[in-house]
Amino acid sequence: MSTETKKHHHHKHHSSSKRKKKNHGSSTIKEIYSIANPNAPDYYIESFKMIASNIEFIAIAQECKSILVSSTVPNEGKTNLSVNLSMALAGYGKRVCLVDCDLRLPSVHRLQRSPIGLTHVLKGEVSLDEAIIKHKDSDLNILLGGVIPPNPTELLASVKMQKVVEALAARYDYVIYDTPPCLGISDVSVLGRYMDGAVLVIRHDSTDKRMVERAKSNIENAGLKVIGAILMEYKADSDVSNSYYYKYGGYYYGEYGEKDK
Repeated sequence: MSTETKKHHHHKHHSSSKRKKKNHGSSTIKEIYSIANPNAPDYYIESFKMIASNIEFIAIAQECKSILVSSTVPNEGKTNLSVNLSMALAGYGKRVCLVDCDLRLPSVHRLQRSPIGLTHVLKGEVSLDEAIIKHKDSDLNILLGGVIPPNPTELLASVKMQKVVEALAARYDYVIYDTPPCLGISDVSVLGRYMDGAVLVIRHDSTDKRMVERAKSNIENAGLKVIGAILMEYKADSDVSNSYYYKYGGYYYGEYGEKDK
């Protein structure tokens, strides 16, 4: 192989690696591990049941049916939380619909695919009934994001979106909306006008406290109360008093109020 050919070969290999890295980072989630998975360990299932029970307790007290789930930044586990919270609530016999409102990087389709979703409904191409699918392994109903639109914020701010939220609230006990991170994107502020409450997902080992405070303020400025904060990847100390949280899969639930600051 000549020197020139070697250089060309090296350049092609380098470019290919760059492309692979770019594609690898094109989505915020690679896999959804649900409590409906037959291989899911008991502690994993019980952790989400505990979260669902606590969220429902507060949701009933504050009359929350439409619940927005967000995080500060990507990769904090909000989609896994949205999916498993929805499944746990459905497992309690509640009528539940999970809606993928992250129209920039939708991820719920990794749980179950469908050619149509929310954007098709908002554009008037299909009815709400046609777009909602039944999860194959649980009693959960799902409305996927659909095709990625060029104008996600505009669609989410539309009167049609408001009507979708109202229609779903009339049909279900709880509607869980998986939304984009609330820092740097206005989608959550737009959706907040239609929601009853919000759950904020925080990654224990990487989320900065100042970012959490900004995220909480952004949600509250949209007219929403943060009814719960979920601390993901929580690693408790080894002493007996804290080991309870570790046994339940590293998830800690707390109503977001003065006592949590």
